[in-house]
Amino acid sequence: MKAHKKKTISKILKLKDSRKKELELEVKKAADKVDEEEAKLNDLKTNYQETLRYFNEKNENGSLDINNINSYYDFFACINGKIAEQKKVHDRCRTELTSLKDSLVNAHQEKKMYEILTEKAVTADKKENALCEQKEADFNAISRRMK
Repeated sequence: MKAHKKKTISKILKLKDSRKKELELEVKKAADKVDEEEAKLNDLKTNYQETLRYFNEKNENGSLDINNINSYYDFFACINGKIAEQKKVHDRCRTELTSLKDSLVNAHQEKKMYEILTEKAVTADKKENALCEQKEADFNAISRRMK
């Protein structure tokens, strides 16, 4: 294989490897972000459940007046909104993670494809060189016999 061709293929492989490593880092960051947003969502849900349990205890005891009930209602409405918004954020992060994982798989496949193509090109080049050497040896052998 010609030096220029080898150099070009080498550069392409380095670029493919670099892109793959870059995507691996992005996937890691996105996975961490998904975990972080899921923890926030779980905290909100836990807060909601604990407050609901406390509200039910107080309500069963009859120790809540109309102002307390209104305050709890406002709290539950607010936290429900926050939970809904956090679910959206979490879903967006998961969608981004899935997309990045798909890109990583594609980058890995592209790199592997170039490695296979390079290997095939090297093999074809070796066959061609061996054939040329054989032709030259045959020519030399025939030339000696004719003398």
